[in-house]
Amino acid sequence: MIKKIFSIIPSVRDIKALKKALTIPGDTILLSTITHIGNLKELTALCHSAGKKVIVNHELVGGLGNDNTAFTMLKNMYKVDAVIESNQIYAGRAKAAGIEVILKIPLIDSLAMESALKLIKNVNPGTLEVKPAICALNNIGKIKKQYSGKIFASGFIDDIELADKLYDGGLDGIMTSRQSLWSKYY
Repeated sequence: MIKKIFSIIPSVRDIKALKKALTIPGDTILLSTITHIGNLKELTALCHSAGKKVIVNHELVGGLGNDNTAFTMLKNMYKVDAVIESNQIYAGRAKAAGIEVILKIPLIDSLAMESALKLIKNVNPGTLEVKPAICALNNIGKIKKQYSGKIFASGFIDDIELADKLYDGGLDGIMTSRQSLWSKYY
C-alpha cells in the first residue's frame, strides 16, 4: 500500500519555534507573525540554508506595503517562495512577481463558501489554505469539485485526532503552530 503524502507546515510565531521548525523533516516553513521588513531577509536565508521553502502572509509582514513593488521585493530581495493571500488583487500582484500563491479561504458560512468558489476560479492558485480546519474537513468535497490543486487546512488544529481526520478526509496537509504535530506524518 502506498502511503498518501500529508504535509505538515509549521506555522512559526517566534524565534524559539523557528529553531525547532528548522530541525524537523519537511521542506516548508510558514513565517507567521515573526516577520517584518527588517528581519525577513535574514529569516528567509536561514530557512533556505536549512533546505526549507518559505511562506509568508504578506499582510503579516510588518512594514510591507500592498503595491506591485512590495511583491517584487518579496520575490527578489526577501526571496520568499510563496505568499498567502485572501485578496484577488494581491494574489494577482504576487503571481505577476513570480511568487507562488496560496489562497486563504476563511469559511464562516455558506455565503463565504460561494464567494470562495468564485475566488478560486478567478485566482487559480497553486494551493488553498482553508480555515478553520473543521470547515475544511466538512467542505472538502465541494471544494474538490471545482479545484484539483493541493488543499491545506489551518486554524484550531489542536490535537492529533483532528489531524488524523483531516488526513483521512482527503486533505493534502495542515499548517499549524501546534509544535507537537509538526513531525507527525513525516
